[in-house]
Amino acid sequence: MKNYSPTGYSLAAFDSSQSTQPVLAQLRQFILQQLPQAPRLTDAASTLNMSSRTLQRALQQADTSFRQLMCQCRQQLAHHYLQDASLSLQQIAFQLGFAEQSSFQKAFKCWQGCSPGVFRQRQQLAANRRRHLSGLNQPGLQVNYGIN
Repeated sequence: MKNYSPTGYSLAAFDSSQSTQPVLAQLRQFILQQLPQAPRLTDAASTLNMSSRTLQRALQQADTSFRQLMCQCRQQLAHHYLQDASLSLQQIAFQLGFAEQSSFQKAFKCWQGCSPGVFRQRQQLAANRRRHLSGLNQPGLQVNYGIN
C-alpha cells in the first residue's frame, strides 16, 4: 500500500478560498499534516501557540468550526486521492482517517451527492474526453467529408 501523506502538498492545492486569515490557513495545514490520525482542537491550538478557547473564537469569527475545516480538508484530499486509480477506496478511507470504508463512502456521498466510485468514474471519463478533444486540435489531423 502506498503511503500518501499530504504533508508534501502545498496548501494552495487544497485551499481554493485562499483565506486572508492566517490562523485558518495554519489550521488547514495542521489538519492536512495530521491525517490519517484524527487531529484534535487542543493539539491544533497548542501547535498554533494559542489556547483552545482563543482558537475557537477565531473559528467563530470566521463563521466556521474545527469540524467543518476537518471535513473540507478530507473532502479536498479525497478528490485528490480519487484521481489515483491505483488507490483502492479502502486505502483512501484509511488515508483520510476513516475507520471504515463505509464511513468514508457515506461522508463522500454527503459532500458530493454521489459515491466515491461514481465520482472516480466521472473524473476518468472527463479526463479521457479532454485527451480525445485535445487530440482533435492537433495539426495534421484532417477531416474529409466525402460526397457520394
